[in-house]
Amino acid sequence: MKILHAFVFVLVFLLIGALVDGAVRSAAATEPVEFESASATIEPSPFKVKQASKQGITLEPEIHPGIPLKGLLQMPEGQGPFPAVILMHGCAGLEIWNSQWSERLAAWGYAVLSVDSFTPRGLSYLCDGSDVGTVSPWERALDAFGARAYLSSLNAIDPARIAVMGMSHGGASVLEAIQQATPAGASTDPFRAAIALYPLCNPMRQVVTPVLILIGDKDRWVSADWCAKYVDALPEPHDATLEIFQGAHHLFDAEGIDTEELGFTLRYHAEAARQANELIRSFLTRHLDVPQ
Repeated sequence: MKILHAFVFVLVFLLIGALVDGAVRSAAATEPVEFESASATIEPSPFKVKQASKQGITLEPEIHPGIPLKGLLQMPEGQGPFPAVILMHGCAGLEIWNSQWSERLAAWGYAVLSVDSFTPRGLSYLCDGSDVGTVSPWERALDAFGARAYLSSLNAIDPARIAVMGMSHGGASVLEAIQQATPAGASTDPFRAAIALYPLCNPMRQVVTPVLILIGDKDRWVSADWCAKYVDALPEPHDATLEIFQGAHHLFDAEGIDTEELGFTLRYHAEAARQANELIRSFLTRHLDVPQ
């Protein structure tokens, strides 16, 4: 969102003595890093192959090569190897949501990699639809897999304990990353756990990763009803949990936010944020085996 400028994100990341969940702690050092998104090869469906063959056409697989990406890596205090969380930003790129969650997760004992999906692609803002199609949630799912491959190469990270978490457009990217077709196309294993905050929910295939979806019932940017519909329709077995917070709008977990953008309300909701923090911490502890 335009009001959440990138310079605020950087400043907050560099503050010393940041307040995280009521406790003052020294902000862990952040490091700019570079890596590539995962590549993917998508085979044409049998139906498309059959239709094309009737016309004498041979369909070739779609090749999606990896592209150079950037990010910010924040390490927790203590000795590794650490579990890690990959953060996927929303439609305005890196913003204060990333800095707040990076600080919080690091204080909980996680390494955090905030992926910048936009700057390397020459993008900055997709919220108004002006750049729709230039980078899709499916493509950004490949960014998340590339980030995981990078983290897995570091001695300080436990490659068996990596989760992915995103909000809004990044939340939709998380939902793409946990569906069966994307890991297969990217030739990579599923994430250990996934969290999507107020994502745009669409019909989902078989989910292969435990996922926690959090959204407010007052959110008009996306639809809690859609999320409920599509989670209910998921084929069994699955480990998908949806929590809908009463009275909460888009960006309910971003402290200090209270504004209107493109006709939609973006507003911090203290009680919903408190509950979301508890749910997320418990969820990560359960799936990444980190004691509270």
